[in-house]
Amino acid sequence: MGQRAGRGRQHRGAGVAPSRHEVLAALRDRMETTPWRGERGRTALRVLRVHLNFAEIAGGPLHHAGERQTAEEAGISRTTLRIVYDTVLKPCGWLRRLRVGHGREGSTWCLDTGSAHPPGIPAPLSCFRTTQYPRPGT
Repeated sequence: MGQRAGRGRQHRGAGVAPSRHEVLAALRDRMETTPWRGERGRTALRVLRVHLNFAEIAGGPLHHAGERQTAEEAGISRTTLRIVYDTVLKPCGWLRRLRVGHGREGSTWCLDTGSAHPPGIPAPLSCFRTTQYPRPGT
């Protein structure tokens, strides 16, 4: 009796944080709607999807991921993985490594919104510039 339409939805007031599930769903939406240009961009998206899978298993953006397992699941070499971390995912704010793993223990990572932009590079070019699409004049 007296049930409202849209029963499954909850209204969030100001200052109420979204659930971990909502955070990961929003990250997936942002990942899938971001233009990932060039081979490096497509590779970065594959790596990011692997990290999102790990995060979903962990129940939130904070997760553990070993370099070998991540590279294998993304279908790339560990060298390529490091390049993608250092040139796309970390500088662009998609991933933050909170603790480096040792031995059999993977690194601790946190997925983020991908909103960071390196200083001096305009936002539209910052995350997607590759050797295939160099900035004009370079």
